[in-house]
Amino acid sequence: MATMQDVARRAHVAVSTVSYALSGARPVAPETARRIRAAMDELDYQPNAMARGLASRRSHTLAMTFPSFDTAMGETVFEIVRGAQHEASRHGYSLAVWPLDETKAGSELVALVQQGKADGVLLVEVEVDDPRVAALKAADLPFVMVGRTADPTGLAYVDIDFERTVDDAVAELHRRGHRRIAFIGRPDAQAKAGYGPAIRGRQGYLQAVEQRSLTPLAFACDANPHAGQTLARELMEHEQRPTGIVVMNDMAALGLLAGLQSLGLRVPQDISVVGAVSSPTLGAMTVPALTTTHAPGERMGAFATRALLAILDQQLDPADCHQLVTCAVVDGESLGPAPGR
Repeated sequence: MATMQDVARRAHVAVSTVSYALSGARPVAPETARRIRAAMDELDYQPNAMARGLASRRSHTLAMTFPSFDTAMGETVFEIVRGAQHEASRHGYSLAVWPLDETKAGSELVALVQQGKADGVLLVEVEVDDPRVAALKAADLPFVMVGRTADPTGLAYVDIDFERTVDDAVAELHRRGHRRIAFIGRPDAQAKAGYGPAIRGRQGYLQAVEQRSLTPLAFACDANPHAGQTLARELMEHEQRPTGIVVMNDMAALGLLAGLQSLGLRVPQDISVVGAVSSPTLGAMTVPALTTTHAPGERMGAFATRALLAILDQQLDPADCHQLVTCAVVDGESLGPAPGR
């Protein structure tokens, strides 16, 4: 098992410098800290969290929290957790996913940090008016959002650019000749609860069709296959029957494709379907394979963790940490030209 002395030799620094880098007791030059982290990775060195905590008065634990409303968590959310956990571990921190009482979430998070149980907080699945954010901000405690409030000025965040992602999907359908493009979003309950993706995805769609002088056809849908299958029939009976559909609801997408096929429609010959902020795993499960746009969840989780650690070390001002990420297209077989093209 590697020791601190082994890390010091590999990084060509004094043992005390390794100790300072781990404890935060004294500043360490960025390049030196990089060499130390590289040596730790190469040697698979596991620092003693309790000893570091005593030295630095830190718990070396980061808390991650989710809201209690049903977000029908998809693959991206689990990737965010994996990315955060890996990055925390690289820096000698533990990541704890903390369940909280919804009515007391803000005050409980403040207590967690003030009592020394966690050094900072990663907020995931952020509401546009999130009480957790208000409480942490009022207490002047360190946190980073994976998501963003309606006005994130002065707050650190990394988020998916939902508006651009949905616009890109509409633009691709429009480029292929589709002029009646529908949108299937998250459950209505999520929008009413202020869940950011539910609100921003719909807003992005409405802006996209308005910019292209198209008639909007937007639907909220419960996050289950049965709801998607039911909505397929409703769409096909609509007076503005769409030739293209953007779906930002993974579970509904499964039922939608099955529903379209049960109605005798061929995808993409008769109708095209694109999954927005979806997952390659979902695409591989459908027939035909769903064309999707997928967010870099692990990169987002890692970025948020690095930002939080930098804030803890007073090396980053939260007001300077605003990061929007784009989604990569994962080609499938559900996207084609408008019928008759």
